[in-house]
Amino acid sequence: MKRKRKSTSCATQIGNKDDHIQEMGPFITDLPKSTIHMVLLKIPTRSILMCKCVCKTWHGLISDPEFAQLHFAQAEVFPMVRPLGPPRVSRTLYLVEPEDSSGSFLRDCGAYDRYRERSDFHMILSKCKIPLRNAEQVISNHGNANVMLDRKHGTTRKPCIKIRRNDHKYNVVNSCNGLLCLSEPFSNDPAVVCNPITGEFINLPEGSKPENEKISMDCGFGFSPRTNEYKVIRMFKQGTPRPNRVAEIHTLGAGSWKSVGSAPYLASKLAFPTYVKGVLYWFCDEWSGFTIISFDLDTEKLQSVPSPPFGREECRNAVLGVLGDSICVCHTDGLEIKFWTLNDSGAQKLWRKNISIDTEDAGRWPYGSFKPMKYLQNGCLLMFNSHTNAFFYYHPRNHSPFIFLKLRGFKSDFEVFSHVPSFISLKDILVGKDVEVLNVNSRCAGLKLLGETKALFLEEDIAELGSDFYSTDSCEDCED
Repeated sequence: MKRKRKSTSCATQIGNKDDHIQEMGPFITDLPKSTIHMVLLKIPTRSILMCKCVCKTWHGLISDPEFAQLHFAQAEVFPMVRPLGPPRVSRTLYLVEPEDSSGSFLRDCGAYDRYRERSDFHMILSKCKIPLRNAEQVISNHGNANVMLDRKHGTTRKPCIKIRRNDHKYNVVNSCNGLLCLSEPFSNDPAVVCNPITGEFINLPEGSKPENEKISMDCGFGFSPRTNEYKVIRMFKQGTPRPNRVAEIHTLGAGSWKSVGSAPYLASKLAFPTYVKGVLYWFCDEWSGFTIISFDLDTEKLQSVPSPPFGREECRNAVLGVLGDSICVCHTDGLEIKFWTLNDSGAQKLWRKNISIDTEDAGRWPYGSFKPMKYLQNGCLLMFNSHTNAFFYYHPRNHSPFIFLKLRGFKSDFEVFSHVPSFISLKDILVGKDVEVLNVNSRCAGLKLLGETKALFLEEDIAELGSDFYSTDSCEDCED
């Protein structure tokens, strides 16, 4: 009796008894879209970006607005790093994520103790790009690029454009819901809103000109839950001999700025623009004491916020940040690091000392400010120290509660801010608006075309990266 030949088909069936039975092909793309989305939601941002480059099918799945909304709904806040330094015109950002796919840096005491015994702590760096200021000028100067000679092989290298940092570098104002606001280097006038994960950005319209063009503005970027709109605010001095503080606001998608009245007059510049639950906050350190200013993006009103209950003498190295879902002031008092959070749920806004870290037994403790980066559910805290350019992981339930985390591969200083990665397209946010949405990647491709498929590089970065850097024509190598 002949045996029946087994079927060689790779097709399978999935589904429950009461569900519709779906025939499955041999490829992963034959899986239901919901299943693929569920898998993608469990991997880090860097892995998602790599999957997006596999093929057009994967690119379409990850670019799907449905997946972007699912990802953002469960996305966590992580530190984002930007290299600094006088010679650099860096437009590269790095999102710092834990190696653990669960998203928690060190979830329990056992994992904490194991990492203390090791000399390194692995974190994943996802590379992102922000726009280059005056990119058209860089393209027009392509004809004047310096052609470098390869003395070893006797051939010419890729053309190099020497540009100045102050002419082509934007400042980072603050982050909100996966978007960044960028400002001019001298005036701090907000100029661009971008999504560093998708590479998309829009240019903001010009506002009214201040009488003194050399003054520096105060600005911020946030989201109005009531109107479901993103807004940018700018404040500057106007008039003589007693100048007033003019406040203007721009709603993304609108064609102009509008006045929202006068802003409080302060002798010092506002610092640490921070967005929390529909409100923007700034910190101002004056001789008479420090002041906190808030701007409600729903009502479009500026007002002062009661200061935390500590004096001017204790306000050393104070910074403004976010702890959990509340605005936070962190300052050092002797050998203590104190974190105060604002409770604005009641009729009065009250400050509460949430965390107090005693560093007396920590040995030699660094100076400078400590900015909260991420507050974990187990009571642990990730901080960034400005003096050492390093992260500190604090675990309150451990005998040695501190881990010193230094990023390798960074030759210069860097700035750090908290950021929530988002794959939501600016085109979906500004749907129906007459706004041109540009992309950093397409602009980089344009530079390659001008150079006959040879990428353009900045002379300062080539000196750092060395000769091996020239061996590839990849678009990712348009480093800064």
